[in-house]
Amino acid sequence: MFSFLGQYYPLFLDGTALTIIISIIGVALGIVLGLIMVLMRLSHLKVLQWISRLYISIVRGTPSMIQVMLIYYTLSKVLPIPSIQFLGSGLDRMIPGAIALGINSGAYTAEIFRSGIISIAKGQTEAGMSLGLSGRQTMFSIVLPQAVRNILPALGNEFITLIKESSVLFYIGVQEVTAQALGVGGTLYDFVPPLLVAAVIYFVLTQVLAQVMKVFEKRMGSKYAH
Repeated sequence: MFSFLGQYYPLFLDGTALTIIISIIGVALGIVLGLIMVLMRLSHLKVLQWISRLYISIVRGTPSMIQVMLIYYTLSKVLPIPSIQFLGSGLDRMIPGAIALGINSGAYTAEIFRSGIISIAKGQTEAGMSLGLSGRQTMFSIVLPQAVRNILPALGNEFITLIKESSVLFYIGVQEVTAQALGVGGTLYDFVPPLLVAAVIYFVLTQVLAQVMKVFEKRMGSKYAH
């Protein structure tokens, strides 16, 4: 049933590597955007609050597939991204795909950050201000470190979701795991075995990430236990 792997396993390896790379870029961009959006949401300026709420509402209220296509077709018109091949996929498709994943993740990450910040007692902020710290120093030195510890499980779940969501990039021709499985299935005229292989790959990736996040949670817990 899986004898085809002897011939096509390099395609799955390339697809897996591409999925990991794109997911890492998406996660990094999502964290940065999420942090920016939550700071705007908690700002005293109404305009910044409105922009943050609008961004989060639009991203969370529309399908990720539509977002990927809109960003791809928009960037392809306004930015001259070279079609250099990397792991079987052009940068002109990879870059918009990674950006789309990051923008999508940023909306959810922003809400995760907000819940973590809200969970920190106001006394922590007041204590920082009483020590002479500015609002920004208090946020980044006292509130955010504690908030990150509280939201680490939720962030881990978002990262796992992002790895699985990366499969929508096959719609714009990014040769990640799903695209490679469908390509092999088309060659074999049998899609079930290649898609099963893809499912196993996603399962392994998400399980490994889950274990890594558990290690981080334990380290963060022991750090603040004393």
